[in-house]
Order: sequence, then C-alpha cells, then structure tokens
Amino acid sequence: MSQNNISTKLTSVEKIVQRLVAAEKSQQKEIRLSIQEAREIVTDLSILTSKLGKHIEEIHAKLDKITSVSSEISVQVDGGTF
Repeated sequence: MSQNNISTKLTSVEKIVQRLVAAEKSQQKEIRLSIQEAREIVTDLSILTSKLGKHIEEIHAKLDKITSVSSEISVQVDGGTF
C-alpha cells in the first residue's frame, strides 16, 4: 500500500476498538486477537506512523523556510531628494 493512498479509516483499529467497547460493556476481563488481526493492526499502525513522520518532516521544512524568509530584511537606499 502506497503511503499516499492510506485510507483515513483504519479498519483493523476500528474493529479492535469496537471489540474493546463491547468487552468493557459486558465486563469481560480480556479479549483475544488472532495472529492475522494483530498483523493487520501492526501494518496499519506502521504505515500511519511512517506517514505522520513524513508530514512532520514537511512541516519542519516549511517552518524553517518561513523562519529564514521572515528574518531577512531588505534595505534599499535610492539617495532621495530634497
């Protein structure tokens, strides 16, 4: 899956959250995950973390550019007239 095509819905995470809510409501002491479910969660979270890291790098680069541009001062002297 390409990082640019990451779904905004992480279905594996949503499924686990739903199962946790149901388990809490029924006062279960534990839930179990199959290896496949665990792999899906790890994959989704790894891709999400990678994409977030890329966005953070882009934000830092833009902030650095804004900071350098805003700290430059240009002074022009044209001699003026009296």
